[in-house]
Amino acid sequence: MKKRIFHRGHNIENATGDPDGWKTTINGRPVSSKLTLVKKSIDWWCDMKAFMPPEKFATVGSQAQQADQKIEDYKGFKLMNDSGKPNEWYVILRGRLLKGSPIAIKKHLDAVIEKLKQQQK
Repeated sequence: MKKRIFHRGHNIENATGDPDGWKTTINGRPVSSKLTLVKKSIDWWCDMKAFMPPEKFATVGSQAQQADQKIEDYKGFKLMNDSGKPNEWYVILRGRLLKGSPIAIKKHLDAVIEKLKQQQK
């Protein structure tokens, strides 16, 4: 039984039932891989108008998984560190990116929270 999916103007099909058996054609080039990687190739083509084979996305994903990612919850905010280095923490506050050491970020968050409390009084 063939499975077919339509993604961003491209038909993706799997005739074998194998998880790695998804196939489509992007800009005249046949591609075959896992469904998520084929979709990423299609997305890349649609957004950038440049062909990127699914194998490139597989190596990027494995590198990201190898990174020592840390997440810390502080008063409802998620402080994140993707690199594992001590001063490369970040948080998004009101659509703005704050970067630095966790101590400095926490001090800034405390100041912002205190200011908001004073404004509400």
